[in-house]
Amino acid sequence: MNVLLMGAGSVAEDPPPAGEDRDGSWFDPCAHLGRRGWKYLSPATRYLLAAGHQALGRRHDDPALDGPPSLRLGVVTGTEYAIAHAHRRMDDTLRTAGVRGISPAEVPAFSMSTPGSQLAIGTGARAFSVTLTNPGTAGLEAVHFAVTALRTGRADRVVAAATDQAPEGDEGGGRLDAAAAVVLAAPEAAGPARAAAEITGGVSRFVGRGADRGRDPAAVAAAGRRVAALAAGTHGVRLVVSGPAVTEPFGASLGAAVATALTATGGSLSRPGGEFAEARHCSVSGLLELIALARAGETALLVSLSDSGHLTAIALRSPSRP
Repeated sequence: MNVLLMGAGSVAEDPPPAGEDRDGSWFDPCAHLGRRGWKYLSPATRYLLAAGHQALGRRHDDPALDGPPSLRLGVVTGTEYAIAHAHRRMDDTLRTAGVRGISPAEVPAFSMSTPGSQLAIGTGARAFSVTLTNPGTAGLEAVHFAVTALRTGRADRVVAAATDQAPEGDEGGGRLDAAAAVVLAAPEAAGPARAAAEITGGVSRFVGRGADRGRDPAAVAAAGRRVAALAAGTHGVRLVVSGPAVTEPFGASLGAAVATALTATGGSLSRPGGEFAEARHCSVSGLLELIALARAGETALLVSLSDSGHLTAIALRSPSRP
């Protein structure tokens, strides 16, 4: 069963002009969330609510779902740094002012599940609320999880999302804040609206290192075969590999392996070896790439990588016409 992508939303910080520091002014909570109700929510939670509302086509003040639609809607959220700022602030406060310096209103921000839980509460999603935290790949892993949940009947619709507030200073490495969300649906639950794309499959793998500390060639080849199998026999497939800059050699070797395996099935890539896109928006980067490919009507394989060796791949194509 192919899964239909019925809606998408995103908010993403642009790189600051040369010589200027990030100041957080790129996102206006009032414009997305109204004037009340978000004061004690973390920035990553605010971003996620904004992207989720966009994807679902709802306003922040729309009532939450109830009844059967509520029971058949799920939320899965990927993140890497959503609570890093809260943890650092709480750690600094505990070491200086002690526990009395922490406001009770801040305490829920300690949990990695808080952003996704807030989205589930606000939308009335009661099928499930799951948070995934693998570095770099969590955004596409949310899509992969959602596809599996829909295919196994755990929900009729799933909001697959990612959100991150990038670390500050040298630790941030030029990374930026963002959130993105897509609404995925089983075909029988999609309704009359036309899908933006079909998700035809996904896979997650781990590629370890060999004795020389480089990626194990056999593991890369095996991963390439699994990714290529998602589009077996298809010509002109666009391959986009997204990851931190340090993973570009990993992406190049994987792209070559995918090209070889796809050719063996009678298919081909639109560009030899695919293309590499630096993941500037942390775990949200893969989902932002997915939304762009879906809106362009691409038949594509999209892969997110982490420097630790995780990869998640999603295959998509233009929706079938009746």
